[in-house]
Amino acid sequence: MDFTNSCEDTKWWMFILPTLLEIQKSCDVNLLLLFIFILFLSCGLFNWASSAGGPAWKNGRHRIGRVSIPGPNGLPFFGSLFSLSHGLAHRTLARMALSHAASQLMAFSLGSTPVVVTNDTHIAREILTSPQFASRPIKESAKQLMFSRAIGFAPDGPYWRMLRRIASTHLFAPKRVLAHQGVYRLECAAMLNAIGEEQSIKGFVRLRKHLQAASLNSIMEIVFGKRYNTAKHDNEAKELNELVREGFELLGAFNWSDHLPWLKYFYDPFCIQARCAALVPRVKKLVKEIIKEHRSEDQYKSKDNLDFVDILLSLEGEEKLDEDDMVAVLW
Repeated sequence: MDFTNSCEDTKWWMFILPTLLEIQKSCDVNLLLLFIFILFLSCGLFNWASSAGGPAWKNGRHRIGRVSIPGPNGLPFFGSLFSLSHGLAHRTLARMALSHAASQLMAFSLGSTPVVVTNDTHIAREILTSPQFASRPIKESAKQLMFSRAIGFAPDGPYWRMLRRIASTHLFAPKRVLAHQGVYRLECAAMLNAIGEEQSIKGFVRLRKHLQAASLNSIMEIVFGKRYNTAKHDNEAKELNELVREGFELLGAFNWSDHLPWLKYFYDPFCIQARCAALVPRVKKLVKEIIKEHRSEDQYKSKDNLDFVDILLSLEGEEKLDEDDMVAVLW
């Protein structure tokens, strides 16, 4: 009788046992992952159901003291995004407020962005002046276009307070604003002349381009000290027009990832990130060239005739801005 073969046959389980243990371990891991997913989903649904105003107003942020701010819950994770994605926003908001008995104040969510709406002037004044609302969510396009370092989008803090001080003391001081009145008058006169010429030639006038040109020129002369003739084929004027138009389009475009940050890795139908990445180097190049021209100018300028670039270059001490911050402020 062959005992060797018999022993080998009886020990087959020693070779199969590790495989069985691996299968058991794999099942345990899968069950654990499933349990974690169900737990996460349950917590999300509980937060959504218990938060008036939707998912962005969780953790009690929907309350003023002991009084809850009324508002729609919307959908989990998305809030009221889809409700405001069609139709007129003000009518949709009015219907939402009426259905939730929100007579003065209403809270709702746009994805992860908490939103509050009021039709009361006193509450609106409090919202606009309260430090709790000083740092507001910044659009992804504004962040990529360096506006997070500009006074309109910078978060509340020492840097923003310094920019506000620079603006009130230097850029928009009453004396400085009065000094620019001549620029406004000249641009208005030039606009009226251009409108008259077009009327005499064509018999009708398209006002938009004249208003845009007058606005752009007045701003550029005050900010950069340069006037651009958009009617002529000036390369710099053409480049500036393209930059301004693209910048406004990017800032005004609806971007899903502003309210659903995780979505930017999967879905960007308007190519916001790519367009911002292409625009920023062009903006930096143009503005830095203008700053360089101002630094190399030897001609004397009176204090009443300084543009924004001159003012920012003249700042000293803690108010001194580096070049990238100057680009953000000027742009």
